[in-house]
Amino acid sequence: FTVKSMYIDVINSSSIPTSKHVWDVKVPLKIKVFMWFVHKQVILTKDNLIKRNWTGPTRCSFCDRDETIKHLFFDCPLATVLWQTVHIAFKITPPNSVNALFGTWLNGIEPDLARHIRVGVCALLWTIWNCRNDLVFNRISRIHFLQVIFRATTLIRSWSLLTQTEAREHLVTGSLRWEMVAQDIFNRFG
Repeated sequence: FTVKSMYIDVINSSSIPTSKHVWDVKVPLKIKVFMWFVHKQVILTKDNLIKRNWTGPTRCSFCDRDETIKHLFFDCPLATVLWQTVHIAFKITPPNSVNALFGTWLNGIEPDLARHIRVGVCALLWTIWNCRNDLVFNRISRIHFLQVIFRATTLIRSWSLLTQTEAREHLVTGSLRWEMVAQDIFNRFG
């Protein structure tokens, strides 16, 4: 028994989320790096900018609450609607935090399906981030939840080319299912 073995046991324990799945997912490298930053909770949301002496507004670009990583990707009304569409389309309980997302959230799900879900999660978080940046930096005045979903599904179909042929069909079919559910929700509730 050594300190090194104890450290390795702590890292490998299920109570501390690891980023091993970030590097295994079949998405472009910049998306893997982004997801690793999300996992480490160091992306430059407004709360993290304040820690670096930034003096700008602290409000979320989608709502009127303070912007944090957890808020932007899980608690914001836009994020909540997006995760609910995922829940309805795929019968997957949404994660409620970064730790859950990178921790035990997909435990019990068949490994190939979990890989496909991770591609979708990367697309969703990357798209939320880019839409947020459009509002902050590009003077876009408003983003609709359908825009976010269609941007994410476009990425999923594009990234499906990085996977083996038999996996592509699942990613394309899943993205189409997500779009149909989102359109149905919009048609019913506006």
